[in-house]
Amino acid sequence: MKSLVIFISLLIFYSSGFSQILTNVDFITPFHEGLAAVKKNTQWGFMNEQGKMVINFRDDLVSSEQENTLIAPSGVSQKYPFFSEGKCLIKRKIDGVYYYGYIDKTGKDVIAPQFLNATNFEDGFAIIIKFETKIMGENKVLNKRMVSYKLEEYIIDVSGNILKYLDNARNITPSNLGSNEPPPIFESKFIAPHIIAVKNKDQKWDLIEF
Repeated sequence: MKSLVIFISLLIFYSSGFSQILTNVDFITPFHEGLAAVKKNTQWGFMNEQGKMVINFRDDLVSSEQENTLIAPSGVSQKYPFFSEGKCLIKRKIDGVYYYGYIDKTGKDVIAPQFLNATNFEDGFAIIIKFETKIMGENKVLNKRMVSYKLEEYIIDVSGNILKYLDNARNITPSNLGSNEPPPIFESKFIAPHIIAVKNKDQKWDLIEF
């Protein structure tokens, strides 16, 4: 009887010393800037280093490829959302088109979704793609405006301010901006702090300092 009492006492002691803080999650990533992404079903959220969920599960967080992209238990490479320089990419559907923006570590929008694609911040900067409509003139015979639709790339700072236009516009039609279409790919990439490689009209690279 005495042994039984001791066993029950130890069980109560150990049970009270440990508690579950997350259950039935599918994936947990390494920590980036003090937060780890947690996946449950098709949604992601973020927890801090104390295991507390600081951003609840949501479906607008963008999973990104990176050097240490993990291998999931299924053996398939698992992209995941993460914070870089205090911001995480999000995307939301607006009028049938997905637009990209950024949240801070509280989950609040700090750069509203407005870009057709965007990179994670690196050394204080990111590359974004915008859809630009330009009126080229007017066809007086048909009484119609001549309009040019292009994808334009820019460099932005952490406040969302446009710092530099990258002269590599691409033609596009509005019908190609549907939500089922993949986001436009980047024709530019950072290669060093304040140096960016931009693909020119000859499909070669120009190095630009900014």
